[in-house]
Formats: sequence, C-alpha cells, structure tokens
Amino acid sequence: MSLPLAFFLCISMLPVRAQAQTNPNSSTAHNPSASESYDPSWLFPVAKLDEVLPRWLHIGGEYRDRLEGPVGTGFANTSDFYVLDRLRLKVAIQHKDWLKFYGEVQDSRIFFNHHIPNANPFEDSWTLWQGYAQVGSATSGWVDALAGRQVLLFGDERIIGPSNWLNVGRTFDVARIDIHHPGYEVSVFASSVVPGSNTDLHNVIPGNNLYGIYASFKNIIPRATFEPYVLWHLAPANFGLPETVGRGHLNEVTIGLHVKGTLPADFDYDTEFDGQTGSLGVSSIGAWAGYAGIGKTFPKVAAAPRVFIEGNYASGTKNPAGHDWNTFDQLYPSNHDKFGFTDQVGRRNLVQYRVGVEETVGTKWKFKQAFEGYWLATSNDNFYGSSGAIAVAAHPGASRHIGNEIDLVAEYQFNKGLNFGFGYAQLFAGQFLKTTTAGHDYRYPYAYVEYNFSGSGFHFPLTPNKPD
Repeated sequence: MSLPLAFFLCISMLPVRAQAQTNPNSSTAHNPSASESYDPSWLFPVAKLDEVLPRWLHIGGEYRDRLEGPVGTGFANTSDFYVLDRLRLKVAIQHKDWLKFYGEVQDSRIFFNHHIPNANPFEDSWTLWQGYAQVGSATSGWVDALAGRQVLLFGDERIIGPSNWLNVGRTFDVARIDIHHPGYEVSVFASSVVPGSNTDLHNVIPGNNLYGIYASFKNIIPRATFEPYVLWHLAPANFGLPETVGRGHLNEVTIGLHVKGTLPADFDYDTEFDGQTGSLGVSSIGAWAGYAGIGKTFPKVAAAPRVFIEGNYASGTKNPAGHDWNTFDQLYPSNHDKFGFTDQVGRRNLVQYRVGVEETVGTKWKFKQAFEGYWLATSNDNFYGSSGAIAVAAHPGASRHIGNEIDLVAEYQFNKGLNFGFGYAQLFAGQFLKTTTAGHDYRYPYAYVEYNFSGSGFHFPLTPNKPD
C-alpha cells in the first residue's frame, strides 16, 4: 500500500502547468481565491496530471482509511480495535464518444486486528474491482450496452447496491443494456455477484445468477421518481450462499416498486415494496418486504433540520418444517444506515421502526442522530445479520424483541474530494439476544478519512434520505 501512496506524493511535488477546469457558471469561477481555498490544486495532483494526458485517457482513484473499535462482537464480551484501508485506482479509455473501456483495481486491508479475520468483507488484496467495455453513451442518445465487471446500483440500493461502507464491497460480472430518454430509463441485465474470497480474478459461483429489468420514470407522479422492477434470482444448493440456507436450489422472482418524492410544505417521502415467489428446494416461496418513510425539513430553522420516521418489514418463515418458505431474500443491498450504523441487522424476518433528525451546519458539516427498535417478524425464524446470513439461530417461544439502537454521526466535507467523519452507534441487547446469546450490547465507535484523487465523484457515507 505504501508504494502507490508514495507515487502520488511524488506527483504532488511535480510542477504542473495545466490549470484546473472550472464551471464557468459557478461563483468560484469568477473568484479564483475562493476556488483555490476550497479546492487547492496541490491537494489533487492526479487531477492535474489527468488534464495533461490525451483527451481520450483518464486516470483517477480514491483512498479511504477507517478506525473501528467494536465492543461486544457476537453480543459477547469481545472487543477489538483495528484499521481498515482501501485503495482504488482506475483508468478510462474513450477514443470515441460511443466506445469506452474502463478498468479499476481495488486493494482492501485490515491492520492491528485481534478477533476480526483477515478476509472478506475486511480484506481482499489487489483485485479487479471493475473492468468493462461500453458501446454507446450513458448520458446521450437512446441506448448503450455494457459487458464486463461493474458495480450495480439501483434506486436507494435496498435491493441491489455495492455496499460501499464495507471495506471490500460488492461488484458483479454483468451484461446490460440501458435504454434512456429524458424522463425515463430502463435497464435490462444479466449478472452474477463476484465473491470476495476467491483467488485470481474472483470467478463467480456457477449457477448463481441474477437477471433483471429495472425502470425509472420521472413523469408519472409529479415531483417523484417511479421505479418498478422485476428480478429473477437463481442459486445452487450451496451452504456458502445465505439465501439458500442449505435447503436446495433457489428459483425466485422478485417484483418490486420504489417511489420517492417531495410534497408541499417541505415534506418528502420514500416507499419500496417487494413480493417474492418461486421455489427453494421442495419449498414454495411466498415472501414480501416493505419500507415507508416520511420526513420534513425546516429550512428557516438553524441547521435546517430534517426530522424523519421510517418503518421496515421483511417476512419470516413461521413453520420451518413445512413446505412454505416465507423468509424474504434481501438479495444484494447496501444495508448500512438503513438498518442502523452498527450493521448488525439484515432485511430478513424483521420489523424495524426508526426516528431521527439530520442537520447541515454551514456548507461543510453534516450530522445525523437516530433511534430505532428491532423485532423478529416471527420467533420461529432466525435473526439474520446485515449480510443476510444467520446471525442467531431461531429460538421458538423467545421474545421477538432483538433490541434498540442509537446512532450519532458527524461528517466534515473539506471539499468535494476530501472529507472526514466519526460516529458512535450502540445496539442495546433486547430480550431475544439476552436469551439466545451472552446478551452484551454491541458498541461501534469509528472515525474515517476519504480522499478522491480526482477531487470529485465521491461517495459520502452520510447521505440524507431526502430526495435530490
């Protein structure tokens, strides 16, 4: 890891004559001193280097470093303290507007850990994160096609996302066609998730495939996006796949709808509902999940707070010995924040309620505080973790109350390419965890720094739920 960082440091020492590109319509374009103080050129030497390269060649990347000190791992008297770092380097070759080749490698490491394993999702060294060829443009024309390895991200990532908070994350081998026009976009794809624990190029698991059609319309409901989708998930009988739970071959169809928009008086809303049918071994699938959230922003109050309330439900199997399988398959979501910042809870056999407030102080600080409660949808099914795997086996007759959580998060955006954050989250063990485990609370303090070599295009882990 030290070698690439030393390389970028050396670049920062070189004089580069090219001037940073600015938006002529921005206020900083007419105020150079303000622009330089906010986005100093010396902080992004790779962006300066990129400007002097041929127009058809672009390089970039990002680096993230995070300190974590979890206490109560597995709800036992276990603590750890470690450093997670992740480096991504990318290159794009686009000699023609209609043809693009993109490659990105990732190196994820964990240091100073004592109980956390040196494995996925914490460590995966020098892997091909993305690599694809694209014909057509995603921003112009009517259609483009892509094949290769790519991050998939749809809607609010409740069904498909890269799970970017994880140190390794998630990517897919995919072939897709996107049809787009002002007001709508339709994606048709065939994919297979890339495991983070294989060797070489991380070959996918044969037979573990996800096919889908995901549409997004902006002219059906005023001031809202309307996103229907259909997904077909096939998976072999493999104990390494949490969705099969060792019960047999999976053949599952998910039909979903995501609607998100704004209302008068600074209200906003977000809903998503999914139904699943098909078969899991000899069992028939009949599962569903739903989410609904509403918020209100107070723009005239200091820090413009946004107060929100949310509810989540994901069905569970009431009779595991029967032939009906009702446990919702969460597929490949980005669960971080949606079910709390401790990342201990998945979208399976779950009832969750959450209330909270988000604030923006000045142009650089963001804060979020939330309180949530978790229950099993049925005590006859398991408690599932954020990955979708079983966290605690079912204990029929026990209390359904998993616990309550509090989240306190802060983030400082130095500029578009550099930000810092810290937070504290605690899951207070409820009666179910006290009955089935050692019953310790899970505490999760952390701090991070994130740096984008290009100075833009950055993912911020603290993102308000309010629609754009």
